[in-house]
Amino acid sequence: MWIKAAEVLETDLGDEIVLMHPGTSEMFSLNSAGRIIWTRLPAPEAQLVQALMTQFEIDEATATQDVRALLEDLKDRALVHHEP
Repeated sequence: MWIKAAEVLETDLGDEIVLMHPGTSEMFSLNSAGRIIWTRLPAPEAQLVQALMTQFEIDEATATQDVRALLEDLKDRALVHHEP
């Protein structure tokens, strides 16, 4: 299960979501695919993959690659964490 870090601040600008971790003051912008993933958290990876497949009509391999890449990037920036 992927979960948003509790301390993350988010601002919805309509076509994107901007995240900021107060501990690092680093800002991170999410595009439309990132928005779909972020707004569904907390969620297991499979559910996020299915959401991308449905929204963008892409194959499972592409959706899985995109979800994993974003989640790893968000994790590296301490914006999400994974709980088994």
